[in-house]
Amino acid sequence: MPCGNMAAGDLDVQVPDQAASEELRELQQGFNSMARAIGSAHKLMQAKIDEATARLAHQALHDPLTALPNRRAFEQALEEMVVASRRADDRGALCFIDLDRFKVVNDTAGHAAGDALLRKVADLIRQRLRAEDIVCRIGGDEFAMILRGCTSADAYRIANGLCEAVHELRFVWEGSEFRIGASIGFAIIDGTMESVAEVLHAADHACYAVKRQGRGRVMEYQPELPASSAG
Repeated sequence: MPCGNMAAGDLDVQVPDQAASEELRELQQGFNSMARAIGSAHKLMQAKIDEATARLAHQALHDPLTALPNRRAFEQALEEMVVASRRADDRGALCFIDLDRFKVVNDTAGHAAGDALLRKVADLIRQRLRAEDIVCRIGGDEFAMILRGCTSADAYRIANGLCEAVHELRFVWEGSEFRIGASIGFAIIDGTMESVAEVLHAADHACYAVKRQGRGRVMEYQPELPASSAG
């Protein structure tokens, strides 16, 4: 029965409008019109639900300011990279990027200027990466890059090119020009480190070493690097 089918969730129900009497034909046509309207409304509602679900899923994994993947997405991608390096002998690198002199922009020109600069830097990084790589904003003026399928030399070349690009960046806000830099520390992911925590510590260690030794450069993690004093 059409009504039973509709009650069961089948909204594409139609009945033949071939009744002998005019009154029954009108009832059949009315039922069909109602069924079409309900089906159309249901499809529209489901499309809106799907769109909202996809938007929420995207927002959960992306930074609203720069539209880059956020820390949560970064942690997931890094976990996958570390697991792949152990199981499939896949190589890669984790780079931590800390912007130099960014606080001067915020303090001098305000947070709107700082936000605009972060978006500009995010676009600059995104444009310089390969299709298989990922860049995330992990907080404040800190970014992280996960470079897939690369050697130490490849990682240094990519990071150093980015370092130079940030150094050359001219940021103008309300008539004032600002210059920033980037300190980048990276660690190779090649299966020798057992956990995500080890990789994070290594890249963070290298980044702090760069900042202590003059900033604006790239450094690969080496076990013999002096112990870092976070801050």
